[in-house]
Formats: sequence, C-alpha cells, structure tokens
Amino acid sequence: MNGSKRVLASIVTLGILAVAIASVGRTDPTSGDAPGCAATTPEQSRWLADQLYRQRQYQRAGNCYQAAGDLADANEAFVKAVQAKSDATAKDLQRQGQIAKTLFTGVQQAFRSDH
Repeated sequence: MNGSKRVLASIVTLGILAVAIASVGRTDPTSGDAPGCAATTPEQSRWLADQLYRQRQYQRAGNCYQAAGDLADANEAFVKAVQAKSDATAKDLQRQGQIAKTLFTGVQQAFRSDH
C-alpha cells in the first residue's frame, strides 16, 4: 500500500510540473503591447519612438518610427525586437529543459524506490 501512495504522489507531482512547464511556454512578455503608436503627428511619433527605443521597447518604437514615416529606423527597431524576443525564448527553453531534467530524475527515483 505504501508503494502505491508513492506512485500516486509521483503522478500528482508530474502533473503539477507539466502544468508549470506549459504555462512557461505560453508566457509572452510583450503581449500587452498595443499595435500602432499613441502619437498623433509624425513629429510626436518620432519623439515617442526615440524615447521607446532608449527604453529598449523596440517593438513599440518600431511602430512609432513607422507611423512617423521613418522606415529605416522602424526596420532597425523591429530587428532588435526580434533579437530580444529570441533571447527571452532561449532562456525560457533552457529553464524548461532544467525543469524536465528535474522531473525525469524525480520519476526515475520514484520508480527505483518502488522496485
């Protein structure tokens, strides 16, 4: 009976970790960014784009550069936004890999202790 409780505990733990891994994979730190630019004139758009760029909010800066008609700076900002998202995705993937390794080790230990 004690062995079946350990297996049940391992299964519950596996489920909890699976949910945690799935939620990390869906996290998008920039999903709250609204498309477009809040400025109403090209001059305001350019000024706001410069401010956003300095704050490393590249996607929003690109939108404002585009609204100001500055396509070269918009493209540069969009490329930086993709690089930043790629770096964040790589870190999330590495974190998920570590969680999976920990989970696998725990499951292995649970099965070894039962047999």
